[in-house]
Amino acid sequence: MSHEPCRGINEKTKNFVRIPGEPRIRNTVGMGDSEELLQAIPAESVDLVFTSPPYFNARPEYAEYAEYEEYLLKMRKIFCLCHRALSEGSFFVINASPVLVRRTCRSKSSKRLAIPFDFHRICTEEGFDFIDDVIWRKPNGAGWASGRGRRFAADRNPLQYKPAPVTEYVLVYRKHSNRLIDWHIRKRPKDIVAASKIKDGYEKTNIWNISPARSSKHPAVFPEELAAKVIQYYSFKEDVVLDPFAGIGTTAKAAYKNNRGFICFEIQPEYIETFKQDMSNWFPEDPQCVNWINCASSTITNDSLLSP
Repeated sequence: MSHEPCRGINEKTKNFVRIPGEPRIRNTVGMGDSEELLQAIPAESVDLVFTSPPYFNARPEYAEYAEYEEYLLKMRKIFCLCHRALSEGSFFVINASPVLVRRTCRSKSSKRLAIPFDFHRICTEEGFDFIDDVIWRKPNGAGWASGRGRRFAADRNPLQYKPAPVTEYVLVYRKHSNRLIDWHIRKRPKDIVAASKIKDGYEKTNIWNISPARSSKHPAVFPEELAAKVIQYYSFKEDVVLDPFAGIGTTAKAAYKNNRGFICFEIQPEYIETFKQDMSNWFPEDPQCVNWINCASSTITNDSLLSP
C-alpha cells in the first residue's frame, strides 16, 4: 500500500528561519500527541531531530495500533512535521530495529516486521536525503533475553535458525539542501564552530559498541551515550534538538549536557512525571526556565516556544 507524501499538513505558524545568534527556541517539554504539538513549532526553527519511535505492538503496554499500516501512517505524519520544523540542511536521525509480532496461537507463526526499511522509504518520500546507516551493537548475549534462537540452540534443526538480535539501526538523514555542508558550517559563528569540534576518541566506523540502558520507568529506553554521540556529531553547541517521542527525557538530558537546547514531546503522563523528577538531577537551573506545555502540575504552561 502506497501513500502520497504528507505535504502541507495544517500550517498553523508562519515560516520562521532561525539564524545563529538570533533569539532561539525555548527549552520545552510538552505532553500530548506529537502530531498536534509539532504544529506549534515554527517552520525551519530546529537544528537536529533525534528520536526512537515507539515500537509497533512489540509490548502491549508500550504502543498499540490496529494495523501495521496505521502505525506507518502515523509515523509518516510525524516525520513530515519534523521535516517542516527542521532548518534546511539539518539532520534527522532515527533509532529503530525490526520488531517481532508474537504468534497468537501455536498453529500460527510469528511475524518479524522490517520497520527500519519501511521508515527509510517514508523518509525518502518525505524530502529527506539518506546519509548513513549506523549499526548500534550491544554486548554479546544482550539479545538472548528475547528468546529468539533458543529453539535452534536446543535441537539445531535446519530452517529453525534465528540469530539473537544484538544490533539496532541508527538511520541518518538530512533535510534536502542544494548547498554543501561547508556552507552550513560557515554560516555559524566561528566561536561556536570551534567550541563544537569533536574530541579524539570519536566513532570512526558505522558500528558503535554501546551497552543498552534499562529503566524500571520505561520498557524501551535507549542509552544516553547513544543520544550524546548523535547530538555531538550532527549539531553544534547552542543548536536546538527535537525529540517527538521523548519517553523519560534521555534526548533532552544529553542535549543539555552538550550545551544544546531541547524540545521534547511525550504522550504518556507517567513518563513526563519521571522526566520532571529526573530533571532536577541534571538541570540545575530554575525549572521555570523550561516551557511546560499541557503539564498541569508545572509552574509554567505556555504555548509560545520562542524565547521572550
